[in-house]
Amino acid sequence: MKNITTLFIAFSTLCVLQLSAQNQNFEEQARVLKNRIESITYEERALLKDAIKEINIRQQASEISEEEAQRLKEDAAQKSAQSIKTRIAEVEQQLRDLIQNKVDEGIFKEENSRRFRFAGLDIDYSDSYNHRHRRHDYNRRTKSSTILSIGFSNLATDNLTNSIENSDFDFWKSQIIEIGSNSKTRMFKNSGLLYVDYGFSFIYNTLRPKYNQYYVTNNNTTLLQIHIENLDKSKFKNLQLLFPAYLEIDFGNTKSNYENMHFKPDSGFKMGFGGFLGLNVKTKQVLKYHMNEVKVKDIKKGDFNVNNFLYGLNAFIGYRDTSVFMRYYINPIFKNNVIDQNNITLGLRFEL
Repeated sequence: MKNITTLFIAFSTLCVLQLSAQNQNFEEQARVLKNRIESITYEERALLKDAIKEINIRQQASEISEEEAQRLKEDAAQKSAQSIKTRIAEVEQQLRDLIQNKVDEGIFKEENSRRFRFAGLDIDYSDSYNHRHRRHDYNRRTKSSTILSIGFSNLATDNLTNSIENSDFDFWKSQIIEIGSNSKTRMFKNSGLLYVDYGFSFIYNTLRPKYNQYYVTNNNTTLLQIHIENLDKSKFKNLQLLFPAYLEIDFGNTKSNYENMHFKPDSGFKMGFGGFLGLNVKTKQVLKYHMNEVKVKDIKKGDFNVNNFLYGLNAFIGYRDTSVFMRYYINPIFKNNVIDQNNITLGLRFEL
């Protein structure tokens, strides 16, 4: 993870330096061409000044008349003006080409906001994003996306959420990772306000007991007990398959174009609420500790009396493709415990 972060920072820095170098290169080229125009004008005016000085000397020496001198001066001025125009035209064309290239690059970036130009190459890192936003053509009723969620997990005792404050689990280390597929269907033909969301997700839900505790199954009940060894890690993991459904309110823009309505879901603020059904696919407990200076990793797999059928409530609120979500499991995590404990998760949800 550290290596990936380092590479990402290095690559981002390199891209920023590349963009900065491109801007500096444009400014330098424009400055050179501007100075060239000024230099041409100065050179031609100096030549014209010398020519007029020569004509004045000839007039003073009575080699030419005053009328002839005036005519020669006008001819010299016209030739100088024409020379300036001709020489500057070439430089102005180079300047126009430079500016046009800069404008084209700006248009390229505007039309391809998820693409960048690096080392002379056009790099597109969002084919899936562009395809996803093109394929509904603003009018299709259903849009699909990939869901990625990360967050934190804990247990509420006897349906009391305030019990989390004195929980037996480390809030920051008890984490969930979710990946799934989501589809949303617009409910009304001429309105983009309401959608029905549905799909499926695989969730890795990890609880990290505190106080050197771990789960033990005894007489069909599963309780936390203190381990005789000093635990380095204690993890209780559940792999779950959920089928969530939401009613989504999308406050994004709805634009009309003549007789057609253009709907742009995920372009503004949105919120959703609903429920889910699911299955607990696999449960295991991982303990790590030292015994006689030997590292021990104890992995136990089984049902631990965990409820395999899951159901509960979902809700999220967000902006565009990013949301904050909460999920509450209505049925207890364990089947036969005297005290009911319900799983509750909170985190960030991304629609990719």
